[in-house]
Amino acid sequence: MDKISYGRQYIDDEDIEQVVKALKSESITQGEYVPLFEKALSEYTGASYAVCVSSGTAALHIIYSALGLEKNQEIITTPNTFAATSNACLYLGGNPRFADINMDDFLIDENNIEKQVNENTKIIAPVHYAGLPCSMQEIKNIADKHNLYVVEDACHSIGSFYKGHKTGSLKYSNAVIFSFHPVKHITTAEGGAILLNDEALYKKCIALRSHGIVRDNFINTPISPTYHEMQMLGYNYRMTDLQAALGLSQLKKLDMFIKRRQEIASLYNDTFKDINIIQQKRYDDRINSQHLFPVLFENKDIRDKVYYYLKENNIFTQIHYMPVTAHPYYEKLGYSSMDTPKAYEFYERELSLPMYYSLSDIELEYVIDNIKKALKS
Repeated sequence: MDKISYGRQYIDDEDIEQVVKALKSESITQGEYVPLFEKALSEYTGASYAVCVSSGTAALHIIYSALGLEKNQEIITTPNTFAATSNACLYLGGNPRFADINMDDFLIDENNIEKQVNENTKIIAPVHYAGLPCSMQEIKNIADKHNLYVVEDACHSIGSFYKGHKTGSLKYSNAVIFSFHPVKHITTAEGGAILLNDEALYKKCIALRSHGIVRDNFINTPISPTYHEMQMLGYNYRMTDLQAALGLSQLKKLDMFIKRRQEIASLYNDTFKDINIIQQKRYDDRINSQHLFPVLFENKDIRDKVYYYLKENNIFTQIHYMPVTAHPYYEKLGYSSMDTPKAYEFYERELSLPMYYSLSDIELEYVIDNIKKALKS
């Protein structure tokens, strides 16, 4: 059996043709494809605006900055995420705070969020881990009560739904972040996007992604025909037209990609329901777009045994995630993974099984068969 990984991109001839077409266009950056991709993302999600950037991390950095996060102000997020969710807060001199997770859905426990709120709190950043939306109604209620912003880290969950609303529609938040890394649902090689409904916030994000430079609404009087001015300290986080062309092509296939991922998830669900493997909770009011398929084993020893057995049989799984607070850099800042014990227990028991569009039924059966064999060994 060929190598089976936990995730991978799917690129077809149509994608390649679109990238070649962009490569042959007049402008391969700051051309026509990025605005087209942004328009397509807005139409797909129902958001008023989309701002495409160079990565999901860049998207987080820009939106925290645009919302005015300053030194010593705080965000509240989950330790069960990639480090970028909180790193982007550190970039601005802010302080992340971490609320523990639920052990049934693996998401931030909304009941722990309010305990973290204080006079320095600015933003709540829930993470839709593995493709499953968080309890956004409850989170929005907390934010409204304390006059906080909500930024949905939806890097795992494009195409998911919560209470009938597609992720990115901004029904329960001020901004939504997507990632287009190769293991995500759709890819632009590297890339990300910010979804917004607020025009003023949109214009600020547009400026921040390109050095803080604007070409209208000037502060000073224009002194040349090509006048532009830097009004804030921004970044070089632009997406290229080559990436956007790939994204446009991939977006057309997103619903097809999600349908296959959900078929794979259903087979896993049916197989594991009578085995001592805990799966992510399913909700009637949410649709999981299945970026990952995380499961929990009874303990670390069993998880590790399965991991190594699968690896010996050319199946490469992953662990998502070591709690952010367990990283040495965060420990030096005074954080401890013991402050969120459920997230640490989750880390010791979790394994992400292969989940991607091109995973064949034969490969899927091979994965399942080897999991069963590993548990019996």
